[in-house]
Amino acid sequence: MLASERKSIPLRRTAKLRIPIFGKLVIAFMLVIIPMYTISLYLNQWGAASVRDEITKSMKGRVHFYIQSLVVEFERIQRLQWDFINDRDLQKLSVTSEIMSDNERTQAIIRLQERLALVKNSSNYIASFNAYIPTLGKVINSQNNYDSADQAYLQTLIDESGRIHPIVQSWRDRLFITQKYPDIGYPDSLTFFLNEEISKKAIRQELQQFSNIQGEQAILFGTDFNWSITNDDHADLIEHIRQVAKRLVKGDTVTAMDTIDFEGTPYLLTLEHEPSFDMTLVMYMPVKNALGPIAKYNLWLWVLSLTSFIIVLFFSYWIYRVIHKPLEQLVRTFRKVEKGQLDVRLNPTTRDEFEYLYSQFNSMIGRVNVLIEEVYEQQIRSQRSELKQLQAQINPHFLYNTFFILNRMVKVEDYPKLKPFTKHLGNYFKFITRDASDEVALREELAFAQSYLEIQKIRFEDRIQIDIEPLPARYADLLVPRLTLQPIIENCYKYGLEDVVSGGQLHISFKHAGGLLTVVIEDNGKGMSEEDMSALNRKLSHSQAQLETTGMINVHKRLQLMYGKDSGIRVTTGETLGGLKVELYIPVKEES
Repeated sequence: MLASERKSIPLRRTAKLRIPIFGKLVIAFMLVIIPMYTISLYLNQWGAASVRDEITKSMKGRVHFYIQSLVVEFERIQRLQWDFINDRDLQKLSVTSEIMSDNERTQAIIRLQERLALVKNSSNYIASFNAYIPTLGKVINSQNNYDSADQAYLQTLIDESGRIHPIVQSWRDRLFITQKYPDIGYPDSLTFFLNEEISKKAIRQELQQFSNIQGEQAILFGTDFNWSITNDDHADLIEHIRQVAKRLVKGDTVTAMDTIDFEGTPYLLTLEHEPSFDMTLVMYMPVKNALGPIAKYNLWLWVLSLTSFIIVLFFSYWIYRVIHKPLEQLVRTFRKVEKGQLDVRLNPTTRDEFEYLYSQFNSMIGRVNVLIEEVYEQQIRSQRSELKQLQAQINPHFLYNTFFILNRMVKVEDYPKLKPFTKHLGNYFKFITRDASDEVALREELAFAQSYLEIQKIRFEDRIQIDIEPLPARYADLLVPRLTLQPIIENCYKYGLEDVVSGGQLHISFKHAGGLLTVVIEDNGKGMSEEDMSALNRKLSHSQAQLETTGMINVHKRLQLMYGKDSGIRVTTGETLGGLKVELYIPVKEES
């Protein structure tokens, strides 16, 4: 659709509205609200007190149940840790590891890891169970591996483990239950150190299940309110509740309830403090949520229903005719547009706001059709223009050299080599100068690259050995941008193999994995420094169009224009030949 056609789309003018929908709604709501207001006000005030009392009792009971369950679980975890002190392998590794053979030490570590894993798996609240053995200088953990000891991490936990409180220690937003052995004489007499990391994720999940009313949240504070666990991401509200809870928990206070105000919103708050673990569980929710589900009181409900039944019945039918049916038609039409049907139109039947909405919808669909067609056509033209420009940027350095070689061969009358040389050179010119499709089959691109290599064989004689693996038949017709392989091979000669006196190697192979066909071009030339290679890979991953687009960057951008961001080039140091290794990634569909 042309721009001139866009101008021909008519915009309907609405007539002067008689009674707007807003006025109709106001009249209808007044008829319903006035006879019900007095009764509803009384019911809300009466029911709010009752519901508030029931909810606060429920919150208090659930807070007590959960924190006691958590204390029982933490005490069980602590007992498991105490029982582990007598583990035979742990004692042997801690005391006699230096005189144990390597096999004995390894077997003891494996058995110890298995028992650590058993303890870890015995509770959802244990994220990991670790044993630090100073004589080994290692931390053996329940994940079947051991690492060198993190001195900062261990030092803090070991120093704090001698205190009676807190039993649960905090370090860098992580929680631990620890035990050092022996518990006196550290650091000279430390034999081993056990620590169980508490899973904050598991506690959050339990807190999430613990909250069963909309808007209800729970926070677990510990160690003099220095750490907290919650699913609420409102940091300011959490800090405000922290200060309120610290004020409420004084002396022997175990439970408390209060109503707080935060940013104009009142909240019901219930907490319980557990002195043995220095933990406080706080549950809170907006007052409006607590008073929302007010129970319906039968007597007053029947009075209200009998009074308003006829009015509501008539009002509902009237709203259905005036508002619901037009809205339903508008929604159905929008859903058709979501599915791509842009030829739909609405026919207004009333003289109100819906008439205006329908006419503007029709006008909008017309303009959308025009814009989609214009933007799509402009995008296609822009991409083809960029592809043509990138494809035309071919380095003429090779052409200069071939003409010099041809001149030299004529002078020395080397006619046996001159004939194949001119044949391959003709094929080369034919391929790069023909004005055909921007895309060619991979077998044609490989054949052109082989012609280029034949020319280079004559130029470099026996100095460079070329090895090309056969192209898998199922990828022979895979389309690629023209002049994809030759610039990469030319780069290998120019920067890696041109100064090689003898023993040069160039290897081309193909491999397929993970939905990608990888063309690997590797040489044994001088390669690139790590700094230059990192700079080149950064340019290849750069998305700005203003970057220089020649050589490998040219090929990389043309591949991505054709196949998307999963395709392109990656440059590394070759593992086999030791020179430069260039990998071209081309997405391919898996065959059934």
